Amino acid sequence: MISNSIMKNVFIISLFSICSVCAVSGQDYKLAKTSGKLVLNLSSVVVEGYDGKEIIFSSGNSEAEQDPRAKGLRAINGAGFIDNTGLGISVVENGTTAEVNQVTSNLSVKIRVPKGVIISVAYHKVSSAGMITCRNMENEIEISTDYNSIRLENISGPVSVRALYGSVDAVFGSYIKGPVSIASIYATVDVSIPADTKANVKLSSEHGSILASADLKIEMEKNENSDMISYGGLVNGKLNGGGTAFKLMADYGKIYLRKNK
Repeated sequence: MISNSIMKNVFIISLFSICSVCAVSGQDYKLAKTSGKLVLNLSSVVVEGYDGKEIIFSSGNSEAEQDPRAKGLRAINGAGFIDNTGLGISVVENGTTAEVNQVTSNLSVKIRVPKGVIISVAYHKVSSAGMITCRNMENEIEISTDYNSIRLENISGPVSVRALYGSVDAVFGSYIKGPVSIASIYATVDVSIPADTKANVKLSSEHGSILASADLKIEMEKNENSDMISYGGLVNGKLNGGGTAFKLMADYGKIYLRKNK
């Protein structure tokens, strides 16, 4: 029989080990910043707005966890970036702007940002790029990518998104601050908005279909200058009498415009 004291010690040691692992996995890097712009040059990232006074960078995997020999060392790369966070990224402040660059290839980064910070993402490098996710954002979002898929959740705008080969899915919150411009050249654009949105709508798909919810009462403008029947093509109209500029484009994919549930 194992005595109660031995069992207690084993439990304490096990609990300590679990907590130690959690502390390593939950490594954070913080910037005291509530406004300005955060420029991200990353192949994959999750950005989440919150009511706080710091930009908090965290990662589920560190170089030291994957490679014990890396302990005490820091990653560098041929682009001249140095991992100064322990998360595989370089973070450098320049006035009101903070720039984040990728240093290692195996990257899993989450960033929590105060809602007053503007987010700018640009990535035009590798075809194996992952998902760019922004959620719970109340300020401006700028995204330009080649291969990334983009997911926007509970955002308000303004929004400027351009994807080349990746799809764009966006769900707006209870109100929209324009202008809104979302485009994917070779994939789909799927957007959900509140039914009471006041907007001047421009929907364009050169080689795909445009599909809209019947609950969104779009007052469409007829193109009087064309003698040809156009399926898809360009749709101009107003939602609820018009308002903010709202543009969706998918040259070779479909456009889906939905009412928020």
